[in-house]
Amino acid sequence: MSSISIKDVETRLGHVKCATCKSNRFGIDNRTVKDDGEWKGICRDCFYTFPIHTDMEFYLRTQPDVPYRLREIACQACEKRGVSLDFRINMSVRESVYFVTCQSCHIQFTEQSSLEAFE
Repeated sequence: MSSISIKDVETRLGHVKCATCKSNRFGIDNRTVKDDGEWKGICRDCFYTFPIHTDMEFYLRTQPDVPYRLREIACQACEKRGVSLDFRINMSVRESVYFVTCQSCHIQFTEQSSLEAFE
């Protein structure tokens, strides 16, 4: 079960752009919030929907390459390596975004995932 709040996710989604209209105004329909960590995000301007994945414990156990990748991500503020994965989205079939927190300075930022881009 996810420990991140809907409000926190909505706030952090403002750091990415919609795959369709390039807006950064998103919401989460409370009816789509499931105990398994699979939510639906929606663009408030064009109504494009996309999956939000909040169960990172399960994801990290089933994707062996991801923990190695997280250790190599450099913080945008302090430039130290190593982040924790808070949640992730698949904005489109070619764009997956990790929402991470630096383990050193605790700054939150986004990182494009090269591991989940489907062509």
